[in-house]
Amino acid sequence: MANERKIRCDCGGYLKERTIDFDSVKTKAMVCSKCNFTTLTKTQAKEYIRLKQLHQIIDAERKIIKIGNSMGLILPDRLREFGVKIGTKVKTEATTPKSFKINLD
Repeated sequence: MANERKIRCDCGGYLKERTIDFDSVKTKAMVCSKCNFTTLTKTQAKEYIRLKQLHQIIDAERKIIKIGNSMGLILPDRLREFGVKIGTKVKTEATTPKSFKINLD
């Protein structure tokens, strides 16, 4: 088993991987424990770009529509790029009395 590589910051502290809120996107980044300097590795940067693209696709005001005796939301077709397709199971969870989130399985 390989040892975890430690990256030293210019201030003398060490960078550790943490989940942060970066431009309203939750992503993993390397953060200095001493001065809070934040940077992304190449892999983290690719994941951040992918998450930012997802936010650009999904972040919009949508209208609730009637489907038979039920209500529904229309999602953009570009979500296919992220593995979402017709029949994909989702989990909904209430976050506040006026909001909910959708988790894709």
